[in-house]
Amino acid sequence: MRLIDVTAVLEVESSIDDGKDIDFTTEMLKEFYGPDLEGKEYAILSHCWGVVKQEVSFKEMSKLSVMGERKRNEIRDRTGYKKIVATCRQAKKDDLTWVWADTCCIDKRSSSELSEAINSMYKWYEKAKLCYVYLHDIVGYPWTNRAKSAAPPRWFSRGWTLQELIAPKVVHFFDQKWERVGDKNQLAATLRDITRIPEPVLVDGLHSIPLCVAQIISWAAGRTTTREEDRAYSLLGLLGVHMPMLYGEGKNAFHRLQLEIMRTSNDQSIFSWGHSRESGWSGGFLADDPNCFQDCDEVQLLPTDAIKTFFKQSAAGSFKPIPEEQWATFAVTNTGIQIQLLAMDAGNNGLFHLCLACRSPSVEIITIQLARLDSARFRVFGFPARGYCCGMRLHRYLLPYRGIQYPDMTLDLHDETLSHEGFILDRVVPDGVVKDGSVVLSKEKDYALAAYVRERDHTRFVVHFCYFFGRRPSAFAAPYPQDLEVVSVRRRALETLCYNGFSGPEAPGRLHQSRQRPGDPRVALKESPHGARYTVTIDTCDE
Repeated sequence: MRLIDVTAVLEVESSIDDGKDIDFTTEMLKEFYGPDLEGKEYAILSHCWGVVKQEVSFKEMSKLSVMGERKRNEIRDRTGYKKIVATCRQAKKDDLTWVWADTCCIDKRSSSELSEAINSMYKWYEKAKLCYVYLHDIVGYPWTNRAKSAAPPRWFSRGWTLQELIAPKVVHFFDQKWERVGDKNQLAATLRDITRIPEPVLVDGLHSIPLCVAQIISWAAGRTTTREEDRAYSLLGLLGVHMPMLYGEGKNAFHRLQLEIMRTSNDQSIFSWGHSRESGWSGGFLADDPNCFQDCDEVQLLPTDAIKTFFKQSAAGSFKPIPEEQWATFAVTNTGIQIQLLAMDAGNNGLFHLCLACRSPSVEIITIQLARLDSARFRVFGFPARGYCCGMRLHRYLLPYRGIQYPDMTLDLHDETLSHEGFILDRVVPDGVVKDGSVVLSKEKDYALAAYVRERDHTRFVVHFCYFFGRRPSAFAAPYPQDLEVVSVRRRALETLCYNGFSGPEAPGRLHQSRQRPGDPRVALKESPHGARYTVTIDTCDE
């Protein structure tokens, strides 16, 4: 570990300010390993990087005392250097002689050193005597008043600062002028509201209360990093995982992180991401980024005894004891994740509710939905289990890591005939699916309803648009429901499709006509030559 010598930095600054010569033998940075590092007490800086050119690199800091005056003064004028000097001054007030800052204490030219530092960073923050959080964009402490709507400092939106808040035992917050705002214990309630991290974790650390993987990752939802890969790497210490850095791998970094967790943990909450989503599907069971865990901040693991009791009661006497090693372990293979889960048949062809060993305040046990189509497996969202239906059993499943990337589908509406008949398009739900007058469906928003109304006789009907599991979209007309609650209507459509099975993709240009029952408006779907765009013709004429 490389540390900044507080005395050396302040002596150099004092010599320059007093017009004295600098001691060229002064070493601003020193390295410590093993027993030498074990006894060192140091302060550690947590901050948001500014413009890169304003920060000070390892090379510049290590050569500061021997470089020419012009270059040295240019560095001393940078906001990044002033931040380091202010940190050293605060450390001196706190009787500490060493400081660590990520800008200049890591030689980022060395990929091996950078990888070692990232894998060690949580430990370094954890062992720091004091952590100084520098809030560069705030003067005073309006953000600490929960009764006001002041926006929190940018520091709370960055990915790396999550572990920098949790790991150190003592954290002091400073504003732009290096005026102390308060410490982590004093501000625990405010910090909880901003970060969604439980107060015991903020005050006493990760091991103060039982936590699951999904809950920890949920704290990173909404945070950003300069490099996409750092959204995964910044979670290594919090999750107790080590892995090499491969900048350039993009979202694969977060996939690798999840697989590394599975190799050392049987925490099934890692599959609970998106459990409260109201629509969509995925070809893979690994999340693409921490945002997918947004709804997992209150997820908790179920104790073994609670799981056994729950399933024994739910199975109404038909439950047979299952050895824990069967349902509490899973394996990472080259084709997917092999796992044994207790499943409830949804009563439809190829649709299952898989029970995870975790819960949330709103559900006794979290279930995720698996759709099986031919040899493909998909995860379905917005299809919660209703009661404990049909044949609970333990079964081994192969859950794919990630699926094929399917394109969005654009449906161009041609409803001129309806206009001649006096119908108007009342609305399209949910919000956000209409773009440039067309309905656009994706794996996130896979379902939409277009409501048509004729005022003179109050005739109403809806057109359903579905895009499930990468198959060709479908559209059909039906009577106007009692309400346009998309979740329940989508569920009924999905149940119907699962029960009837799915036909394969039809040939480009083929006309597909759909009518739910005689008298309903007719809907015709025709694929464009490019395959991701369809023309939807809606009329009220008899065939």
